[in-house]
Amino acid sequence: MTADSQLRAELYLRGDTYGTFDAQQQVLNRVKHLEANGVFTDSMVSGEWQRIRTMAEDKRSGALATYEEFRDWADRNGHSLEPAFERRTRTYMGMDRVEDVVVFPVVSLAIYDDTQLEAVFPCTDAERTFTVGDALEAFESGDENWLAQFDSVTVGRTEPWLESGVEITV
Repeated sequence: MTADSQLRAELYLRGDTYGTFDAQQQVLNRVKHLEANGVFTDSMVSGEWQRIRTMAEDKRSGALATYEEFRDWADRNGHSLEPAFERRTRTYMGMDRVEDVVVFPVVSLAIYDDTQLEAVFPCTDAERTFTVGDALEAFESGDENWLAQFDSVTVGRTEPWLESGVEITV
């Protein structure tokens, strides 16, 4: 991170859950507030992803491409995206069909500086879990060095993969 860093927050919300709307809105409002206070130069809800995605289901949405970027970042940092993100196989009763799927969390947050993916939340290392709330608390408290504990990866893009990304208006 440098003094001229311009952090962008991409917030991912799962749209097929019940009873989580208020919690998702609280996270959204906190991100909006951080942007309004200049912590983030840009923030967006990067569309809604569904609970489970397969390669066949993901031809247009980009959810799995986003997941792969997140996984690359986690690998570089010695972190895991599990248990919030779960990669597993799905079988169909009475059929020989088996598919690899990714189960997405209710809320996740990615922090970018231009084409660098700085951090993904939630994630875990050998000792602890870093939640979306932990990240927002660090930004809200003004801890400028908090992101320094993570290594960034180059993603080569400045717009979300998900087609329905919308900017958060403040």
